[in-house]
Amino acid sequence: MKVKILEYNEDKEITLELLGEGHTFANIIREFLCDARDVDSAGYYKEHPFVDKAKLVIKAAPKRKIDKAVRTACRDLAKSVDDFYKLLEKTK
Repeated sequence: MKVKILEYNEDKEITLELLGEGHTFANIIREFLCDARDVDSAGYYKEHPFVDKAKLVIKAAPKRKIDKAVRTACRDLAKSVDDFYKLLEKTK
């Protein structure tokens, strides 16, 4: 996956293009972003169903920084995946 910054508005809003990704990753990262207290809103869209790229739009909560919000959401997602992997390892 490659990530391209399309718009960056003074730490309040960012639009990212997720190249090589579809609904699966875009939806899960959107979910974690929406759960982050630094995020006011997050959403994604695909311009065409056959093209493997999604655009992710994230707006920071008042008095919050967007870069911190994205880092926190990514860290939380990575921890959840790691916890799930450890749970699966226990079932062997």
